[in-house]
Amino acid sequence: MAWSMINFSGEEIVKLAVAIEQQGQKFYEIAVGKVDGIEIKAMFTALAGEEKQHISDFEALGAGLGQEFFPNESYVSEYSNYIQALIDNHVFNHDNIDKLAAGVTTAREALAVALQFEKDSILIFQELYNVVDASGKDIIGKLIEQEKQHIHKLSTVGLAK
Repeated sequence: MAWSMINFSGEEIVKLAVAIEQQGQKFYEIAVGKVDGIEIKAMFTALAGEEKQHISDFEALGAGLGQEFFPNESYVSEYSNYIQALIDNHVFNHDNIDKLAAGVTTAREALAVALQFEKDSILIFQELYNVVDASGKDIIGKLIEQEKQHIHKLSTVGLAK
């Protein structure tokens, strides 16, 4: 089932964010078993745990997000079309984790998929940041920073060996 966002309600925002993080957690857990090297296995294990925490953070955020968001648009559905395009192009959309993970045979391939996941997630989370209240901005802002740290970790892991 593909992800979507129709009304920008708090419930939809949380469901989308949780689904993204669940897919990331699943990929990292699968990747641990597919890569060699203590350092990269430890990093993927840690990232899976952080994605699990993000799921809890988004679920907690959902308690306070009830209102719908009405974006400033040049034409009807402009913003929702944009968000849907981001969602449709997210590397982990359409429940394809097993297929993507099956194609991963090296640490470099796992890192490439993981980096794309983190980048795609940041793009979507930055848009969600724009549709929540101040407390939601605080939580999503922190999660965006954590996703940026994930990119840094993935970019700097020692693979030159």
